[in-house]
Amino acid sequence: MTISSMPGSRSYQSVYEEFDSPLMSRLRSEAYGEDIGQHSWVTGDDLRRDVARLKLSREGKLLDLGCGPCGPLTFIMKTVSCSGYGLDLSGAALAAGRRRAALLAVEDKLELKQADLDSDLALVPCAFDAAVSFDVVLHLRDRRRVFGDIARALVPGGRFLFSDAAVVSGVISSEEVAMRSMHGFAQFCAPGYNERMLELAGFILLETEDRTQSLLKNARGRLDARVRYQSEFEKLEGVTEFSRYQGYLQSIISMAERLALSRVMYLAEARPA
Repeated sequence: MTISSMPGSRSYQSVYEEFDSPLMSRLRSEAYGEDIGQHSWVTGDDLRRDVARLKLSREGKLLDLGCGPCGPLTFIMKTVSCSGYGLDLSGAALAAGRRRAALLAVEDKLELKQADLDSDLALVPCAFDAAVSFDVVLHLRDRRRVFGDIARALVPGGRFLFSDAAVVSGVISSEEVAMRSMHGFAQFCAPGYNERMLELAGFILLETEDRTQSLLKNARGRLDARVRYQSEFEKLEGVTEFSRYQGYLQSIISMAERLALSRVMYLAEARPA
């Protein structure tokens, strides 16, 4: 995924460089209730339900766009015993992903590539049985093009499951938009927009699920855990950036509590040519 960090803020790259530290592992365990190597709003419980939705077999191949440190990707691979292919712009994230794959003994079935999702992905047609992308689409400049690339890369009937944590479902302020965009470029979309883009890209929409309450729980957990380990995070991030990130989480919690910005899961199927 391509992220241009705002001046003064910690980039995803710097987060990934610390990803395997005991501090970050404690944060994930306490914020999510389970450390599966996730960085976004993904939980193990959601993934366990999503595995069935993907209809993957042991012989299947899974594509993850914006895979980050490969927590969800390797979790699914380990659960299904399928092979995986991950794309991400961050070299630090991919290095963390390789370490996690080795830890779970799935490294022989994992292929990773450093790639900017806003550029030509050059995916082989009909190469994958399913695709996932968790909380990445809000950072894309042209999601219709990316959806089209995914549709062509899937076998007919292959499934694509993704989540979008920036679906506008109420009123948000310009200050909240700026805070939610602290990691860089972000697109906020209206309800129904992702559905239209999927249809135009050649998908049949099968299911949507509102996962805002899960995001809210995770954001509160992350906020509280960071307070418990404030001195360690301030040493890592600096006092100013620690405070800034706490404000980011508080803003997300506020928008989720009043149902102004929603996180939605989409499941679609590639139409036969």
